[in-house]
Amino acid sequence: MPMRRLLALLAVLLCSSAQAREALDYPSSWQCDEARFHWYCDLAEEEAAEASPKKTPDRAESEGERAVDALKKLREEVEQKRAIAILKPTSENLKTYIVAQEALMDRASLFSDVWRRVVWANPEINYQLRNPSNNAAIQVRDSQRNRRETDTMAALAKEWGLFFIFRSDCPYCHRLAPTLKLLSEQYGITVFPVSLDGGGLPDYPRPAKDNGMAGALGVSVVPLVVLGNVKDRRLLPIGSGVLSAQEIVERIYILTQTKPGELY
Repeated sequence: MPMRRLLALLAVLLCSSAQAREALDYPSSWQCDEARFHWYCDLAEEEAAEASPKKTPDRAESEGERAVDALKKLREEVEQKRAIAILKPTSENLKTYIVAQEALMDRASLFSDVWRRVVWANPEINYQLRNPSNNAAIQVRDSQRNRRETDTMAALAKEWGLFFIFRSDCPYCHRLAPTLKLLSEQYGITVFPVSLDGGGLPDYPRPAKDNGMAGALGVSVVPLVVLGNVKDRRLLPIGSGVLSAQEIVERIYILTQTKPGELY
């Protein structure tokens, strides 16, 4: 009797499974079907390929990039041989490093030689023509510049003056005062003495008192010499401390007659 019931139950289950297959529009409940919401199937090969990061083709290096890489590699090789020679100073290691170093120096010498040949052949890029290092050429340049500076001082005296900011107890101010007095007499440029403490100097016994100029210029050190224009009120600080007459003349010329970088 139990066997009959078992067989009957098995028949019912098989029948139900067949009916379920007829009710479903796919042959097996174990078959992957992406259209069913309850299936978790592997991605198709095409989708997997799309999901994976694509490799971009290597960009061709320019000649400059290849040269930089080659030079970097060459220097690294020499540095490696040097490190080995220092840590293990055997005759063979030192010889290997010396040969590599000499080869690098030969390249540098060749570069330097070609450099000067190019400069000689192209005067427009010859720095020595603007700032010579030859003694004879330096003398000519300095003579011409001195002449221009002298002419500039004579022309500036009509519109420009020198503000001399000092303290009566400052020894450096006492030392600079005669120099400014000499420039005033030689070039006719006016010097306006301004005392921060109200006291005077032998060369400037009756100076003007500070009316706020020191604060506007942020004066922290005296003596201070400032070039001022009487027409447009421009103020150009020349320098602090004890300056020679030539330094003052040269700085006035540079500040008023040249552009930044022109003399370099």
